[in-house]
Amino acid sequence: MHKIAIIGLGPRGLSVFDRIIAYARNDTSASPLELYIFDGKEFGPGCHTTDQGSHLLVNTVACQMTQFSDDTVRGGGPLLYGPAFADWLSSKSGSAPDAPAGRVDIDRNGYYSRALFGDYLRWCFDYVKKLAPPHVTIYLHNFSTVEDLEWKGGGWQVSYDGQGYLADFVFLTTGHARKVPTERERELMSKVEAGRMRNPRLQLVLEPYPIRNAVSGVTERDTVAIEGIGLTTFDLLAQLTSARGGAFEPCGKTEPAGRLRYRPSGKEPRILLYARSGLPLTARAANQKGVFGQYKAKFLTLAKVEELRAATPGGQLDFQRQIMPLLLCDMQFAYYFSYLHQRHDRLTALVFSNEFLAADSAAARQTLIDKRVPRRDQLSWEAMVNPVPARALQSRRQYDDWLRGYLWRDVEQALLGNLNSPVKSACDVLRDVRDVIRSAIDFAGLTEESHRWLLGEFLPIMNRLAVGPPKERIQQLLALMDAGVVSADFGPGARGVYDEDAGCFVVRDHWGGSEQANVLVRARASLPGPLEDRSPLMRKMVKRGIVKPFMNGAFHPGGITVDRNMNVVGADSAVQDTLWALGTLVEGCKFYTFVLPRPGANSTTMVDAGRAVGRMMEAIAQRDRQDEALPAMDGPAPALAAGPAAPACAFDAWPQQAGAPLPANDLAAA
Repeated sequence: MHKIAIIGLGPRGLSVFDRIIAYARNDTSASPLELYIFDGKEFGPGCHTTDQGSHLLVNTVACQMTQFSDDTVRGGGPLLYGPAFADWLSSKSGSAPDAPAGRVDIDRNGYYSRALFGDYLRWCFDYVKKLAPPHVTIYLHNFSTVEDLEWKGGGWQVSYDGQGYLADFVFLTTGHARKVPTERERELMSKVEAGRMRNPRLQLVLEPYPIRNAVSGVTERDTVAIEGIGLTTFDLLAQLTSARGGAFEPCGKTEPAGRLRYRPSGKEPRILLYARSGLPLTARAANQKGVFGQYKAKFLTLAKVEELRAATPGGQLDFQRQIMPLLLCDMQFAYYFSYLHQRHDRLTALVFSNEFLAADSAAARQTLIDKRVPRRDQLSWEAMVNPVPARALQSRRQYDDWLRGYLWRDVEQALLGNLNSPVKSACDVLRDVRDVIRSAIDFAGLTEESHRWLLGEFLPIMNRLAVGPPKERIQQLLALMDAGVVSADFGPGARGVYDEDAGCFVVRDHWGGSEQANVLVRARASLPGPLEDRSPLMRKMVKRGIVKPFMNGAFHPGGITVDRNMNVVGADSAVQDTLWALGTLVEGCKFYTFVLPRPGANSTTMVDAGRAVGRMMEAIAQRDRQDEALPAMDGPAPALAAGPAAPACAFDAWPQQAGAPLPANDLAAA
């Protein structure tokens, strides 16, 4: 009997569970397995909790999300077929209880609520659980969180709800964690607490999730300053407006198509938005690529990255010097194909594309562009990075006028679609070649200096250009600005401070002006490293040396250290071959670990989970072979499971049951 523990069963833990069941169904030896699954909440949804409001949306179109492998996944182990999110939605299994049987019409390119996606993930867990073969016994524990993990007597002991559970193999997939406040944050919290004696309405929110809890105490009498204009801010805006009874409706015929008007409920606070860049994320374009359509890199290919690495002494790349020029070439290729296709015809675009690929230098490519495209219409990375013109910075009023025009032009481009809009087509390249970008970054693939630049400079720009909200969110932001509910005109470099004398927060704009607020929300989802993680489990694992922070030289980009098989590396740098970690726990060692799997895309989530579980199944098979050979051996079998070599702490930062056969699948196929 082999005992396996999965600690945390959100989407990443569900991927591991899926791979274990898939391997077990294909295991001809039918080696008995006991599978212990631990989570403090319902199994499957993770942060996509099913009790959150329907106004909080998943940031990916329905047809591009799945929790199952498909034929494109390479190295992920045996396939276990299941429905993608859109297929589940359109089937009778994904419809409301009182809906008629059969297919249901859905918008496959629409954005659905996180709660509904959480329902899908919960369904996926039950679906996979039913497929467990008879030699797999599953024990479920979701009343509490795991308190501790330690190496005892040649195996792991999982401490949960006051009891210890032994396991031969453990998978850490705990997902998003809460952060220990920094010294500056604790100081600010202390000042705000003292300031409530003068201003009882004073509130500081450092953890914005769950959204409904974070702003539940805010009323229409408050002024809320929100720091950051990213995805979290759009969740906050929805919670503070439409969730309180406000309504967005189309403008009249005198306004351009797509413009919205906001009808307030009277329960909205006044909202001040500010950010270092002064800009919100740009809108996701209407999806014209369907389920499987992706731009295929012509310049920044996996083979090219490996060629560069082989030719670079030490193997670490400089992203800005070696990767960015190739990435920009791919963005240009997509931009000019779309531009010429729209302005001329497909044949013109194809001819240009062939010539662009054949050009042997940047100068030759630019000469080709100059012949076909007016200078004012050419793609400019500099303009995308810094779109604010000097004239817009002459005053706050001029910036507000410019920002409204900028946001509406962005909506117009998004309405054209991610193929028909040259700009959105180019920006979508940043998403479509993400796996190639990962290959350059993962496992300290960049120099320390380049890794710092990537996370500090490039990543915020990539997020603004390619990982923005649905276009509807930008339309709604404009409507809220028009209604006077939201002000977002503080310009680049705006910052929020606490004024102890006035007993309030102050947002200082680019021009030296300021506005007061009694509520400040830091609109950033926590992604703490192991030394900042508040969970007792992580704190104890760090103290025991079971895990260690990932380091690229002297730089800690986040997360714990794992090897390429996702095995955890301990404080003594020894690989622990019975302990794996996946997901946001390893964000730093790997890049962009929180992206949902996509159908037909050889999802790295599935590959990593399959590789880890495959290693475990190899270890189980080896143990079984050694057990069978024991009578013929003169001495004891060598130990296979490796735990932490030493318990000493290098970073002491704190004193079912048998399954059924595969059922007939009545789910609608894509």
